[in-house]
Amino acid sequence: MENWENLVLKGLLMLVTAPAWYPFLKAVWEELNESMAEEGGLFGRMPTSRELEEIERDKRGRPEPLVHEPWPSPEQRMSSRKTLGARESKSAQPSKPTPGRSPRRRGF
Repeated sequence: MENWENLVLKGLLMLVTAPAWYPFLKAVWEELNESMAEEGGLFGRMPTSRELEEIERDKRGRPEPLVHEPWPSPEQRMSSRKTLGARESKSAQPSKPTPGRSPRRRGF
């Protein structure tokens, strides 16, 4: 009887947590099927030549999902730090108070 109760508890846990994991699982399934469309998807048949043409036409209209962004070289990182520091020093200058107004308190 204990095994049956454990099985019921596991099933209930899967149902209760489904809103968290189901969208992720669905997105992975769709991505895999889409990436393997030329071969028939995960469990499908091989597409005909007409279907292959349609798949290629659909893929041409979409942006590439994998984008290569090279790592910056040490020189590029140093130059970006220098320009960032220059921007921060310009914006860190205190503004002049308006005459006749008391300074506003910041925070809560």
